Parts: sequence; structure tokens; C-alpha cells
Amino acid sequence: MKRLLVFGGTSDARALLDALKELRCAVTVCVASEYGKMMLPDNCPRLSAVVGRLDAGQIEALIEGGSYSLVVDATHPYAAEVTENIRKAVSKTGVSYYRLVRERSDLSGVAVVSSSAEAAALIDSRVGNVLLATGSKELSAYTDVKDYAQRLFPRVLPAAESIEACRELGYKSSHIIAVQGPFSKELNIALMRHFDIQTMVTKDSGIRGGFPEKLEAARALGVGIIVIGRPPEDGLSQPEIIREIKKLLGG
Repeated sequence: MKRLLVFGGTSDARALLDALKELRCAVTVCVASEYGKMMLPDNCPRLSAVVGRLDAGQIEALIEGGSYSLVVDATHPYAAEVTENIRKAVSKTGVSYYRLVRERSDLSGVAVVSSSAEAAALIDSRVGNVLLATGSKELSAYTDVKDYAQRLFPRVLPAAESIEACRELGYKSSHIIAVQGPFSKELNIALMRHFDIQTMVTKDSGIRGGFPEKLEAARALGVGIIVIGRPPEDGLSQPEIIREIKKLLGG
């Protein structure tokens, strides 16, 4: 039986695993946390999980020890360091590799910046409450915003480590929005209204990440939009990767 190694606890990775259910292959999926493991699809035959953040050497050892026929990187489009580590490891093993990429969005009419630091500087020139819909990993950059504890509302996964990261940085517990996305336009509107949001900072997470619904909600309310631009990358869409996997399996 062919064995596949998939990296990522993203919505893309979960959709890919769902699509692989009917194929005769064993799949190991690598996720960063126990929360990511908990969010994996149920009732996936021949699915096992590896939990923890791995460096390039650890990834190489995992690949070599698992007799894998294919590695798929379905990590978040902004997880550039993780993707680089996977590529380094794969290049030393000779195993086939595909990067799953999300479609890019139309960013016309929004303020696009290249980093969280630039987003924080732009926020500092504005007034009013800010929804940080960027995850928990780069929240420290926004502590440079004056009155950040009063103005900023981070939306993060409802995982203990995400919530604790917010608290350690000084974000108010009453400002932490700990919920699992993606969200509908209506829910985004309700949250923005409830917290009197004037500006939203987000990333181009694509359709599966609920990016269009974020934009629609913000535009409906006249909320300012700041988008951290996605790093350029090459890869295949999910349907293209499924086709390649079927070829590998002889189907």
C-alpha cells in the first residue's frame, strides 16, 4: 500500500484528507498542535497523525523513516518558514513533493501591506477599534500600537495556547475572540458590530479560509480593510494534486 505524508492542519489539508478517504493509501498528517489533530476529519481509514512543530532535520528523518511515496505541503500560505523546511527535507530524500496552493483574491480597493509591522504602523495612524483576524502567531507586532490593549480585538483559534499567547502580550480577556472559522458574512458582520470595529486586519486566506466573507462584511459596514499580502509561491490546486495522487496509485 502506498503511503502519503501530508503537512498542515489547515482547511485545505482537511479538505484534501476528505478527498483521500476513498483512495487506497495510508496517510500520515503532520499538525502543529493537539488542537490541529482534534480538527482532522473523522472516520478517515488508514489515517494517522504526528503532532508537533518539526524543523528540517526532523522532517527529513520522518520522511526517511516512513517509506512515503509522496509528500504534500498543505500548510498555511503564510507559513513560509515551514514550507521552506519541508522543501529542504524533501530535496535530500528524493521523494515526490507537491505544494497545495490556494487561489489568490482580488485585493482591489483595500490597503495591502507586506508585514504585520507595516499593518501595525498603519493602524497607529487610524482611530477606533481594530479586529485582528490574522491568527495568534504575530500578535506581538501589534503591541507597538498605542492603546493596543484598549483598541485591538484579536480573533484566534479556541485553543489554550492561542488564548494564553494573547494574555501574555497584554490583550484584555474581554477583547479576545476565540472561535473556530471560517465564518459567514453574517457572523462577521455581527462580530464587527458587537465590538464596534472600525478597521479589520486580515490575510488573503482564500475561499476556504473565509476571506471573501470577511471582505463582504467589512465593506457592508464601511469598515476599513488592511490585508497582509501573501508571499509568492508555485504549486498545484487540490484537484490537480488529487489527479497526481491517483496516477501514483495507478488509478
